[in-house]
Amino acid sequence: MFTEQSLRDHPSLVKAFMGISAEQFWELIEMMTSHVASSTHTPPQRSDRMRAVGGGRVYTHSLALRTALVLTYLRLHIPQATVAALFGADQSDVSRELRRLLPLIQICLPCPLVWEVVADDQVVPATSCLSLDDLAEGRVLIDATEQRVSRPHDSVEQKAHYSGKKHGFTLKTQFVTDGQHHIEAISSAQPGASHDKALSDQVRTLERLPDGCEADADKGYQGLAAQVSVTSVRDPQSGTTAHVPRLTVQTPFKKPKGGELSDEQRAFNRALGTIRIRIEHCIGWAKNWAILATRFRCDHAIYTPIMRTICGLVNVQTARWQAAKANCA
Repeated sequence: MFTEQSLRDHPSLVKAFMGISAEQFWELIEMMTSHVASSTHTPPQRSDRMRAVGGGRVYTHSLALRTALVLTYLRLHIPQATVAALFGADQSDVSRELRRLLPLIQICLPCPLVWEVVADDQVVPATSCLSLDDLAEGRVLIDATEQRVSRPHDSVEQKAHYSGKKHGFTLKTQFVTDGQHHIEAISSAQPGASHDKALSDQVRTLERLPDGCEADADKGYQGLAAQVSVTSVRDPQSGTTAHVPRLTVQTPFKKPKGGELSDEQRAFNRALGTIRIRIEHCIGWAKNWAILATRFRCDHAIYTPIMRTICGLVNVQTARWQAAKANCA
């Protein structure tokens, strides 16, 4: 059974069971502890209060062990009772801590924005939009990933979740990264029957991107470039005004029916593929956490918080290896 002292004495276990280094784990615990201490406040007193001041659940385990329990479950995705046995807890503790600690963990990690579906008559929140300063190389990479879920009981839900691409029932999430492997935004999880381009339209991806950036996507986003709005640019020297696209969207050329791509088109597709592989790397790194690589067994309502948390962990690891690479250069 793991204890806080055993985790400190055997740092290799932290990496094996949680997917992050021991140094990163204890830095996370320190930030979480500081945040809990700074957010402590005295609740307002009521005349009809029934519970004594200071009442409520008394935690059996330390914050470090509770966090280790949650991260181990995300990394291994083994039965919750098995994870609980590793830490001297109950299965209900795993389920409870998963929902309680994810928001706190996300506060302490460089987690991406979450883009919700926005109706046509609603305005995209400004706080969810990216700025050009957020994007390395001024570039955005867009792609979507799917994960299998259990077959829904309702026939309508079955139809909504059935993915013809995966030949199964899935949840779909759109990823948005910059040009240097940083996950900047994800969409809220949607039923897998949605097409990649349809999901992009539902979350209004183009409206959330900054002017002047370059957006690169795969063949599933054909037609996205035609949706880019036009902005007016005035030449200060000549005084003339030109109407240009607000941003640039690039997708691969598709081979025409009965025809072939030209040498220039194939060269363009190869060059675009060498850039787009970076978002494939990010998605692959996220799926190193088994809860995103195997059939998802939890309530769908908690899927997006789990995805966002793991993306934050991936961003931490990315920053770590990029810093190490810079120091060696």
